[in-house]
Amino acid sequence: MRRAQLAGLWLLVVRAWARSNCSPDDGECELPDTTGFVQVTHKTKAKAKDDAESPHPDFGPNVIVLEPGEASTQVEERLQSFYEQWISWDEDAQFGDHRTAILLKPGEHQVDINLWYYVGVYGLGKSPLDVVARHGPRGEGLRVEQQPASYPGGPLLPNTNTFWRTIENVHVAQDKLDFFVSQAAPLRSVRVDGNVHLSGGGTDWTSGGALMNSDIIGEPVTGTQQQWYTRGTTMRPYDHPAGQGSYACVGCIDRDSGLPFYNSFNFDEHRADQTFHKGLTYAAAPEVFAEKPYIFFDEGTYKLRIPEVLNNHAGPDWQTGSTVEFDQVFLTKEGTTAAEINAAIAAGMHIVITPAVYYLEEPIVIDHPNTVILGLGFATLIPQKLPVFVGRGVIEVGNVDGVRLAGVFVQAGPQDSSDFSKAVGALVRWGKPENPYAGKKSNPGFIYDFIARVGGPDHQPVGVANMLEINNGWVVGDNLWLWKADHCVSNSGALCKPQRYVNHCLVVNAENVHMYGLMAEHANEDVCVWNGEYGKTIFYQSEFKYTLGEASKPGTWQDVPHAVSYRVNAINHEAAAFGIYAVVLAEDVDDEETPMANVQMQGGFSAISVRDVSTYRYGFKDVSALNWNGNWPEQSRINCKAWVGSTRSCLDAGVGVPR
Repeated sequence: MRRAQLAGLWLLVVRAWARSNCSPDDGECELPDTTGFVQVTHKTKAKAKDDAESPHPDFGPNVIVLEPGEASTQVEERLQSFYEQWISWDEDAQFGDHRTAILLKPGEHQVDINLWYYVGVYGLGKSPLDVVARHGPRGEGLRVEQQPASYPGGPLLPNTNTFWRTIENVHVAQDKLDFFVSQAAPLRSVRVDGNVHLSGGGTDWTSGGALMNSDIIGEPVTGTQQQWYTRGTTMRPYDHPAGQGSYACVGCIDRDSGLPFYNSFNFDEHRADQTFHKGLTYAAAPEVFAEKPYIFFDEGTYKLRIPEVLNNHAGPDWQTGSTVEFDQVFLTKEGTTAAEINAAIAAGMHIVITPAVYYLEEPIVIDHPNTVILGLGFATLIPQKLPVFVGRGVIEVGNVDGVRLAGVFVQAGPQDSSDFSKAVGALVRWGKPENPYAGKKSNPGFIYDFIARVGGPDHQPVGVANMLEINNGWVVGDNLWLWKADHCVSNSGALCKPQRYVNHCLVVNAENVHMYGLMAEHANEDVCVWNGEYGKTIFYQSEFKYTLGEASKPGTWQDVPHAVSYRVNAINHEAAAFGIYAVVLAEDVDDEETPMANVQMQGGFSAISVRDVSTYRYGFKDVSALNWNGNWPEQSRINCKAWVGSTRSCLDAGVGVPR
């Protein structure tokens, strides 16, 4: 049965039940909560006066609002049906247009939710301690389990594709939290009473995630997790180093001592043992940072919380910030246009984008300082009228301070020309390239839990010049996944169809841009290009392009330019906890028309390129460059860990294989 039909039947059942159990003359009666898709009953005064005192914004049909108390059997069954529809790797689940946010009001909840694709669970407390989630009727609680078998009786699948789900602002009062995820699946602002398990172990294999602004009472159990980024969290040390990538903890507090973890390195020193891959990095607190904005419910109304900018702050921040009343918030609905969003921004309003896929006819332009754009439930923005977007950004931030872009998912739109010079300029363009702005350390721009995607769900060519382009100074990122798809809905073997193209995942043209938790993959040219001085990246995961396309930019069908994963054209740069990988496909015939072949580069790939020797020797710590198989052809593997442009030579040839 189609999702819309199910929704309609559910609403009819709830409305009929409400009419049969509530009299207009009653002073108090059971009414359905009209804020969400799943209608959860709760006690409310049937009076206009109380409605005015306790307004419920229209979050749209893809938001579920749960009151405290044990969830009903109907709610549990509904959530389980979502899971069963949207947990598998198939086209409808992994690349579908479903988007869901579950909002838990302050109080205690008994819920069993195994998170599926494109779902977020958000507590509505002023701090995580205000919303307590315990096991529900089935005794399972909040979790992300190992991927189910692809056929009845088959083996469980690894969680390498377990993307696009989140838990935020919740006290998880469980003996353990299983959170077996890969990229774009953050745990943010949570307290967990038990251990946090990051992989299923055994046959499971997970490929990176993020934990931020949290308090873990138990142990972090990494298992077979390939890499992991943590920031601003009170926890015990990681249980072991990462074998392939890195486990990083930025500005974390040791739970047992109550003190910040000791720094793993010193950027003022040149020591080979610091550049060498250790798989474990503890870094100082960010020089400047503010936590992600969020919605909370207090005294009968919804509000927006904007945390304060702090300097060198270690551990979580659940206290600071300012509160914005919801009459200053523009709440989108499915079908809201970019013109409507732009008008609200120009009027000084903040934007909350509710879960849906939005097809934009013009760029979203942010020229008002201190604007918050907050997405819920992996709300996704896609440009549609290509001529309008050629050379422009889907989101454009002007030369203004204090903009916070949070929880937004931007996807490349259709490409109506084989000439990719006529593509969208960037999915997000921060600042004007023709008129760059230095920014302010006292009021930086922030980008949190940002997802950029080129290809995957498309049945026609898609492309963009750059995913994220930063031209303004003092912009800080926290948990970004910039991904050109390496598997798609129209796969033919490992060959993604149709074409998807992107020059670079990230281009930085400004000074004082800091990235914490950066994941960027599969660009056609350099994956990341850093032109601005005094940049910083702590935790970086990257994979070279290895799947081709039905067609490709002229001259790059099989051979690619002399590209690297991370190119630094500046002198002063700090980077730590890097994992850069190469994958080679077996050479065979993919179908009758298109032969599969390895992506090739003359002389092989270089993981990192710097302009000056000192940049690498002093600025890079705990770096892994890895070929998954050391026997791959020389032209199709990483042969140099760090290349120096000034000498045109390989400075560090320490490329590894899995251990």
